[in-house]
Amino acid sequence: MSSPGLFDAFRSNGAPTYYDSNKTPFMADILESGLIYAFVIVAFSFFIILPGIRGKERIFVLIRVTVTLFIGGVIMLTNFGYEWEVAEAKNVRTKYKAGSAGEITADIAVYMGLRGINVTLKASDGGKPYFNETINYNEHFDWRWEQGRLGFGIFAGRFNQEFRAAQFRGTPLPIIWIAEYFTFDGEGIRWGRHYRQAGWYAHIMMWLALPLWVLTIVLFFILLKYGAYFLMMTGGVMVIANILWATIRNVNELVIPFSAEHKLEFHFGPSFYLNLITGLLCIILGVVIWVLDLRFPELVTNFFGVDPLQDDSFVQGGSIETVENKNGIEMQGVENGHTAPARGSSRPSRQAAAAEDDDDDDDEIYEPPVFEPPPAPKNTKFEKRKSRGLTQRLQKPRRRPPPPVPGNQADDDDPDDLYSNTRNPDQVHINMGYRH
Repeated sequence: MSSPGLFDAFRSNGAPTYYDSNKTPFMADILESGLIYAFVIVAFSFFIILPGIRGKERIFVLIRVTVTLFIGGVIMLTNFGYEWEVAEAKNVRTKYKAGSAGEITADIAVYMGLRGINVTLKASDGGKPYFNETINYNEHFDWRWEQGRLGFGIFAGRFNQEFRAAQFRGTPLPIIWIAEYFTFDGEGIRWGRHYRQAGWYAHIMMWLALPLWVLTIVLFFILLKYGAYFLMMTGGVMVIANILWATIRNVNELVIPFSAEHKLEFHFGPSFYLNLITGLLCIILGVVIWVLDLRFPELVTNFFGVDPLQDDSFVQGGSIETVENKNGIEMQGVENGHTAPARGSSRPSRQAAAAEDDDDDDDEIYEPPVFEPPPAPKNTKFEKRKSRGLTQRLQKPRRRPPPPVPGNQADDDDPDDLYSNTRNPDQVHINMGYRH
């Protein structure tokens, strides 16, 4: 039999060794960290292949990939981030737990997102001199998405239920004090309701910005003009999310006092300003690309690495017909008859054209003259698009067909001859004499 006390360390009544729970706070948001890691991996994958691209195209690809992934990363991070509004207070003297006279000096911060709030409480001295424990808390309260009934029962909202659960867990009093402000729902004290509604509509706009961003990437490989349009739409939706958050939130500013000197006053955080700046940047970039596509299409197509003909406004109305005029310049036109010179087509020099004209002078003497149709009038871009409409190209002409050409001899018995104006004058006299 073993000697007493040899295996009794950390045991009580012969039971196995008991280890107390080691509660640690969340040092980082796992979801945000995962999103950042995902976009960094995608960017790193594109950066690896950059050495295989030659010339200036390497710089163009670097800029396009970086800007595109930055916009997508901002959309996802601000959608799930918890820094749309922030409030902090340093060295606050407050009670630690209900029913206890002991006080602590702690740093308190509240981080608000579209789906809830995070409350952090960290004692400046660690808390061990008073309560023999490390005071470092990070509690999350979620309000997605139903308001629920009044109270804290099973039919109440999610935020109220989590608040009551935190009370039963013995959460520190400063955290409960902050969360209680979001459970009030009466008179003008409805911070929880208004912040929940603002987060609901703002997060819808952020989810709308994500497919618009994807369509922007696709259209930049097909039609630059429409890619610029969708880029402006993406930025506009992101800015609308900021406007909704700033207007739907309660008009009464939320201030949580702990003492006369220490108050939690909320203000817009990094996620709000990051989303706003990125949205404005998307709008500006979309306008710049659209203007450059109108004024300098060759430069824009070289930057994006696309075919310049696929974005030509002259070839969007129907089938393309390529013809060659007398100078050898290739012309492209559509079914309605408008022609335009093809971008990037080979243009021979004046000397070569003059030499070809000299060689064909002798042949042109014996050839019948060819009358070229007059050039089409220069219409505005809107009129050109209007003239290429599907209805106008397919509808039947309203002008009636011309009458048939009359023959040389007319027959009196023929009823169609009544409308003929080419009768023989002798026949007219004979008929007139017969009538008399």
